[in-house]
Amino acid sequence: MSSVIENHSDEQRIVDSLASECRVPVSEIATLYAKERARLEQGAHLTEYLPIFATRNVRDIIRMRGLNKTVTPTFEAAAGHAHGSGAIVL
Repeated sequence: MSSVIENHSDEQRIVDSLASECRVPVSEIATLYAKERARLEQGAHLTEYLPIFATRNVRDIIRMRGLNKTVTPTFEAAAGHAHGSGAIVL
């Protein structure tokens, strides 16, 4: 039971952070995050990394929709511009 509560708390922090970072309403981020997480969970064998992938996908969705004002680059973009610096931007 405590892991469910911790998981909800972690997800809320992720949603709040994305909403602040992207300047998009929390309710919209929460909906996008929940949909992406559910989509990724289908058929997933390992679930511990789902929050990372769901977060990245939500950023990508927001960027593609042109909803954001300031979204940091995804891991792929950071890796391409960092020239192997090992920087991971979430």
